[in-house]
Amino acid sequence: MSIFASWLYFADDGDGNAPAPRIYQGSHVSPAEDDRRGGWLELGVIPNHCHPDVRFGDAPEPEGGWPLPVEYLRLGLGGPASDGTGGTDGTGGTGSRATVILDRAQVELLHATLTEWLNTDRR
Repeated sequence: MSIFASWLYFADDGDGNAPAPRIYQGSHVSPAEDDRRGGWLELGVIPNHCHPDVRFGDAPEPEGGWPLPVEYLRLGLGGPASDGTGGTDGTGGTGSRATVILDRAQVELLHATLTEWLNTDRR
């Protein structure tokens, strides 16, 4: 059982918050609205009740309060199988997968960069 809880999930399996990402076709190909989708993207966090310092259970709040939230974010990304066949998430069990853990400073930089991208008129 994972200590992480998914907060955001993009996939074609019907359980996602949004459809699967568009499939990357190379740096020489401009993405388009009708491009094929596949793979998945997931963000996960460690909820307070799974904090590594304590397991809260049904215990009353300790004197001095709960410890601060765990400052790590899990980012997972899976690409589709090379032939595009397979499992409901498009990976077919043979697609590429990567999962990394970001600390608070990295998440703050990612947030600032995504905010800049969303707010800019020119790139």
